[in-house]
Amino acid sequence: MASLDIQRLWKLHKIDAGLVDVRNQAASLDPGKLIRVEVEQLKMQDAEQGAAYRALHQEQLDLDLAQKGADDKIKRLEKELYGGTVVSSRESEAYQKEIEMIKKQKEARDERLLELYDLIPPAKAIAENILQQIEKKRQELGEANKKALTMKAELEREFARLTKLRPETAKIVNPTLLARYESIRQRHSGIGMAEVTKKGSCSGCGTSQPERTLQALREDKVATCESCHRILYHSEGVI
Repeated sequence: MASLDIQRLWKLHKIDAGLVDVRNQAASLDPGKLIRVEVEQLKMQDAEQGAAYRALHQEQLDLDLAQKGADDKIKRLEKELYGGTVVSSRESEAYQKEIEMIKKQKEARDERLLELYDLIPPAKAIAENILQQIEKKRQELGEANKKALTMKAELEREFARLTKLRPETAKIVNPTLLARYESIRQRHSGIGMAEVTKKGSCSGCGTSQPERTLQALREDKVATCESCHRILYHSEGVI
């Protein structure tokens, strides 16, 4: 069993390790960064494939409108041609040529409309699928943000609790041992102690400890890792 001084220091270490863990978790909080990337990628797809569908759809609307205009114009011209308004053969021929030209233009538009009837449904399905994916990702992003905010609040509470607990815990630690611990902790990103595993290695760096170090621990002496130089702690029966 570790000495009382080491046990007290270990208690302080657990607080410090908790603070380090809180900081690390806070730094790694992800409010949906990856999802945002996916949304942007889907937007690029929509800009390409969605725009292609919208262009086809708009072309269909324009052609339908042009066909209706052509039908109206043909009716008007035929009404004038056969309603007694046109009397000369030259004028009659001009009307018939114009009507024929409009009908040929209609035939060309009809051919394109038939092509569009085949092209638009699959293009529409692709575009709608992309929009559905974007909406789904936006919902996921909202959930990720909500989760990150909840986690952030929890971490802030835990950080405040540990910060408040630390001074009182540090007071009961041997001052000389505390100073040594603080010096080591500054060199190791806030972690100044490590537990000895059942295999006799340092849990901080994984280095196997020599017998002299393990013997020192059995004798309740302060010992440090041969490699990382953290102060070692052992529980009863481990070594």
